[in-house]
Amino acid sequence: MTTEKLMVEYDNSIEILNQFSSSMQSLVSRLMNASSITAHSISARVKSRNSLQTKATKKSKYSLLSEVTDIVGIRIITHYSDEVDQIADLIEKEFTVDTDNSIDKRASLDPDRFGYLSLHYVVSLSSSRSKLIEYEKFSSMKFEIQIRSILQHTWAEIEHDIGYKSKIEIPKPVRRKFSQLAGLLEMADDQFIQIRNELKVYEDDVADIIVQAPNDVGIDNVTIHNYIRTSKLIAKIESGFTNSFNMKLYEQPVWNLSRYVKYCNYFSIETIHQLDEEMANYEVHINQRASEVINPTNTLPVGSSILFFFQVLASKLESKKAIMKFLDEMDVETKAKRSAFASYLYTFGERQGLRTN
Repeated sequence: MTTEKLMVEYDNSIEILNQFSSSMQSLVSRLMNASSITAHSISARVKSRNSLQTKATKKSKYSLLSEVTDIVGIRIITHYSDEVDQIADLIEKEFTVDTDNSIDKRASLDPDRFGYLSLHYVVSLSSSRSKLIEYEKFSSMKFEIQIRSILQHTWAEIEHDIGYKSKIEIPKPVRRKFSQLAGLLEMADDQFIQIRNELKVYEDDVADIIVQAPNDVGIDNVTIHNYIRTSKLIAKIESGFTNSFNMKLYEQPVWNLSRYVKYCNYFSIETIHQLDEEMANYEVHINQRASEVINPTNTLPVGSSILFFFQVLASKLESKKAIMKFLDEMDVETKAKRSAFASYLYTFGERQGLRTN
């Protein structure tokens, strides 16, 4: 087929190609969600007319549009390089792989060659999925899936921007720098995996450590999260909230606990044991502060007693100016409401007898 005829076929097929691209992106996303795999991004594209024309002119081997196996492409970018293999297993399980046109470019990388490459599959729908009504019209179509980590993607994008396709094209003075950088990126990928795994072990172990040696447990998002989950004091205080005010509590994400870490740092609370002791000392005042803000229409996150505790500590500060400094530095409330809230906390401290001056 001449390039002109190939382009006519492309023009006549563009609508179904766009449908195929969108459908496969959605399918891959749903399969990954069902397997509890979270990607950084999943994108899809139909090869542009200009790109196809350039490719067909250079290679002149295509008789049919169906022979252009990357006419539709899905790119999956993972957070970690070991997730590439997890997704690869999923792709091999859920699709029919064209092994002749698929390549693991990581395996083909020479040890002394610069470059940071990815896994490329050419696939089609499995026979069972092709029979489903929503996929019938795509049954004979192939598409490419590229899988790479964020750092692999970074390398590929910069390499593409520079415009060199092989090692021999790189000027010799620059070649060594490419090799060094590729090695650094590969090491960075490995280190990110190690950090992730160590954090997971830490998260798994910290609950036991809090019980066994609370004096040794510092303050961070993970330890605060586990303290909220395991603290008898918090359970006691917050069951009082739900019983007294007929309200509901909900779980809050770990990342949202960073404000509690900042509050601890502000008031020089360095361990979970110290936090627990201080909260016990102010339990009556925590309950009073809660009673002045909670009503049955409220829903609060589990661990809100810690927030009220720090508001109690703020109410002890020597002046409204000092309270405003805390609110400003911790970015509590909107700027428009901060002054009124500082006045309230100052008055609350006086009413509760928390200030000595």
